[in-house]
Amino acid sequence: MIPRLAPSGKNGDTYFIMIDRFAPEQDATATKAIFVARQPIFDVSEKVWAYELLFRSSAHARTADVAEDDLATASVIADGFALAFSGMDKSKKAFINFPQRLLLDDTVYALPSEICVVEVLETITPGPEMIAALKNIKARGYTLALDDYVGQPGFEDILTLADIVKVDLLGMSEERLR
Repeated sequence: MIPRLAPSGKNGDTYFIMIDRFAPEQDATATKAIFVARQPIFDVSEKVWAYELLFRSSAHARTADVAEDDLATASVIADGFALAFSGMDKSKKAFINFPQRLLLDDTVYALPSEICVVEVLETITPGPEMIAALKNIKARGYTLALDDYVGQPGFEDILTLADIVKVDLLGMSEERLR
């Protein structure tokens, strides 16, 4: 299994890691390619501060194009995390999208808290069970980021727990941005 990095996007700022692995429904001579994009996140000085790891169905895909968020996140955890960080500055954080079920079932704890930033997707249902799960995740030393926040109601408790709030500026009107 040999990972390959291929620059994509303008200025080569996104890298795809292709992993050849055996597909369970196929024989041992067949492989299935898994792609994980490593997209940089810059600080105000335009220096790379972290990377977001994103599942992709091919080296040319610009979006995840998956039917199930759980599968995409599981692929990033199982196949992409270690490879994305091989040969990379270990002081950088890794943002990983976690859908509701994976936040509730302890999947987060498979990744190191000192590197992994747990992205809470905007598609989760905020409620007592989710708040309790996020409090436990945070208590175990993980950084929480609320993803694509646009002021939707019901996320007030999550906002108080979040260390980082990613605001979806493209999803807001010019009036709202002011």
